[in-house]
Amino acid sequence: IVEAQDPRTAAPFFKRIARHYENARAYEEAEKYYLRANTPGDAVEMYTRVDRWESAHKVAVGYMTDQEAAILYTKRARELEAQGKYREAEKMYLTVKEHDLAINMYKKNRKYDQMIRLVSTFRKDLLNETHLHLAQQLEADGNMKEAEKHYLEAKDWKSVVQMYRAAELWDDAIRIARSHGGANASKQVAYAWAVALGGEQGAALLSKFGLVEQAIDYAMESGAFPHAFELTRASMKQKLPEVHLKFAMYLEDEGRFKEAEEEFIQADKPKEAIDMYVHQQDWGAAMRVAEAYDPSSVSDVQMAQARMFIERKEHQKAEQMFVKAKRPELAIKMFKDARMWEDAIRVAEDYLPSKVQEIHLELAASMAGQGAAVTAESVVARYKLLERQGAYSQAIDVCLLEMNRELTADMGLLEKAWEDAVTMAMDHCRARSTEVVSTVAGRLIELGRHAAAAEAYIGIDAFKEAIEVYAQADMWDKAKALGQQQPQLAGMVEQLYTRHLEATGQAGALAETGNADVALEMYARQGEWEKVHTLAQEQGPDVVARYAFTHAKQEAQRHKYKAAAAVFAKWGTPTNPANFQLYKHIANEILGGEPDPQADVELKGMLARLVTQMNATPEVYRADLVTFSKLLEVAHFNVLKAKARSEGWNDLAAKMATSLLRYVGDVPADKAFFEAGIACKEAGALNMAFVFLNRYLDLGEAMEDPDASNIIENSDFVNTDIPYDFVLPDKHHISEQQREEVRDWVLALSMDQQVEQSLSMRTCGTCGHETYEGALVCHNCKTQSDMCMVTGYPIPLGERTVIKGSDPPVFARKEDWNRFVHRFGVCPWTNTAQAPSY
Repeated sequence: IVEAQDPRTAAPFFKRIARHYENARAYEEAEKYYLRANTPGDAVEMYTRVDRWESAHKVAVGYMTDQEAAILYTKRARELEAQGKYREAEKMYLTVKEHDLAINMYKKNRKYDQMIRLVSTFRKDLLNETHLHLAQQLEADGNMKEAEKHYLEAKDWKSVVQMYRAAELWDDAIRIARSHGGANASKQVAYAWAVALGGEQGAALLSKFGLVEQAIDYAMESGAFPHAFELTRASMKQKLPEVHLKFAMYLEDEGRFKEAEEEFIQADKPKEAIDMYVHQQDWGAAMRVAEAYDPSSVSDVQMAQARMFIERKEHQKAEQMFVKAKRPELAIKMFKDARMWEDAIRVAEDYLPSKVQEIHLELAASMAGQGAAVTAESVVARYKLLERQGAYSQAIDVCLLEMNRELTADMGLLEKAWEDAVTMAMDHCRARSTEVVSTVAGRLIELGRHAAAAEAYIGIDAFKEAIEVYAQADMWDKAKALGQQQPQLAGMVEQLYTRHLEATGQAGALAETGNADVALEMYARQGEWEKVHTLAQEQGPDVVARYAFTHAKQEAQRHKYKAAAAVFAKWGTPTNPANFQLYKHIANEILGGEPDPQADVELKGMLARLVTQMNATPEVYRADLVTFSKLLEVAHFNVLKAKARSEGWNDLAAKMATSLLRYVGDVPADKAFFEAGIACKEAGALNMAFVFLNRYLDLGEAMEDPDASNIIENSDFVNTDIPYDFVLPDKHHISEQQREEVRDWVLALSMDQQVEQSLSMRTCGTCGHETYEGALVCHNCKTQSDMCMVTGYPIPLGERTVIKGSDPPVFARKEDWNRFVHRFGVCPWTNTAQAPSY
């Protein structure tokens, strides 16, 4: 019935039939129906449960994919592993070639022999690593015998030794070291054991093994000298000097020389200590050890020190050492090798007289060309020989003719030879003194040895030449000192020093020496004007005035007119008429230039000083006094106008600007009318602004067309004190764009019927007629009004106050005066402290 069904329908029934046969142990029949149910895995599991591995493998290979078989076998293997059936699990793993899983199974379950068996078969490349890993694991577990086995299998006997040493199982450590590392390895272990035991126990142990000497040697080689000494003293005292010697050499290498010395001495090796100090060039220590422990080495130390001095070319010190070592012949040889014949002869004369003649012969042969080439040393030896023989003039010739910079670059040697020539000339050839000194001095000067050259001149009383040498080298202290000693030459020193100061621009020093005129001129050339004026003050008012004029003129020539005015304001204005043109030029440039409040302040200061001086004798400067007084008033009102504008006093600023129109001509006309018009505009005096700016435009057109200047309309200014007969400026005060803006404003205002197009008027207090408000003289009755020094306007009757301290006296309108003084605390005219007047 089942076989007649569709395979999908029949599958569950085939599986039930298969289980029936499996339970009945009819495994082949069960396999057949498992396969017909398409569940080969069940057939495989059936066979594995009954240990029929070949049948299971046959089904797996025949009816399952490799992956399906692997999954099934691995799963079954883990189940068997969990049940402790390791052999069966291994078979399952190996069947599907999962060798690593089988190895890991034995590792986890500490079946190390089985693990090694599989590694040896399937992972030979990891065998050593596996042995090491197992050994470490076993060592950690305290299973040292098993660990030893695996370490040795891994050919790592040193780890076995280390393991036993760490556990203080020294016998086992020595056993392994001897059997696998040889005698030397076992000695090292024995030494380590002895170190662990220490002292006599350690020595006894090494003696037991017959390794005392080897242990001592090993300790020294390892730098463990305290232990080496301990072992030596306990077991082998005859080796103690050797240990001291090795320790000394170790300390020397470490740079611990004093300690090394002590060890060398205890090793009975003082010579080695001496050699150590000689190598370090510690000659004092070397000599101390030699004298105390090895006197025969004293001369060796001295000889070594002499050789060191020779290398440094310190021949005289080397000579001393050779003599102390009782080896003068070596000193002679040194000097001969260095061609220092004179010294060689000297040493021979002192210590080996029998050698003197021999050295003279060698020297003669050298000078005759039979020896070495001519050197500075051989020339020195030759002139010294001539000196000894009394041939002084010849010796001098050798010094002067042969000792030169072409022969040697040793300046000290040259200077010594030339000094010897001077000495020989003064002592033995007086007739040649002047010639020799002049020659030597010239050469010394070439070398920059001016002091030595001057001293040479002094030696023959050539004081003038000595002073000239000192002056050439700027050695003025010495020159002055010599001048004091030789009064007849004091003037010469002073003259040379003054020339030097002039040439080097040392104006300050010139002033200190009393040459003030020269110093002033030098300061002026250098532009050091503060120093000029300070020094000029010390010379008197005439000098102050002269340099004030010079300074200011220079500033004016550089178009720095503000600076020029500041110079005159600070240092004075000489009333020499020849200076007046410069004063006017400075004033005109400042008044005609761009507005600069500080320049106006400096100009007022300059003109105030000038006018004050001229007022002392007005009859002398009558015409010029009028001119400069007017310029002073212009500068004064410019200063006040700037202050008023800064305070926002537009009404006062307008009056000041209007008053300045009285000085048109001294102030460029276009500038004066423009500034007056703008000031009145800002003050709200539109009628005045209109008249002044309209006048400005007329002037501008006339400047553009000089031929039209004769037809300028002057009717607005007929009954005023504003001039209309003046020279037109050459250039405009403002730009074309600004002029266009003024033109537009005037045109617009001309169409305003509410604004009168005329000047403001005042009522004359004398005749009662209306007259121009800014005029100081009534056009009708010609009454003169006092000018207010604050605004420049006429002072109304009953409102005048006298400005204190003014000479000649000037006045101000009380209201305007009080307003200014209350704010600034000073008089606007004299700039002195003042209080309001009530």
